[in-house]
Amino acid sequence: MYLFFGPLMVIFCCDLTIRESKKLLKTCFKLDQYLPLESEESRELKSLTNIIKSRRPVFTAAGFFQVNRATLLSLFGTTTTYFIIIVQFGTS
Repeated sequence: MYLFFGPLMVIFCCDLTIRESKKLLKTCFKLDQYLPLESEESRELKSLTNIIKSRRPVFTAAGFFQVNRATLLSLFGTTTTYFIIIVQFGTS
């Protein structure tokens, strides 16, 4: 059972982390609109925004492909394709 749910949990956690970083960046841009231009808070927020933009989280599988929800769909598609081929060869 772990062989099925383990990779799913890893993929969802990686994707959730990427989505949260995007939400944080959006929040920084929204907050920046309400702050005075030359305030200390505005400078700190712009610094945080630059750090988030330059160091976005990217999860890969040994550098071969990125791990996200598209990986999950690709995994299901490939598994389904191989299952169909095995069934077709088994009936002939």
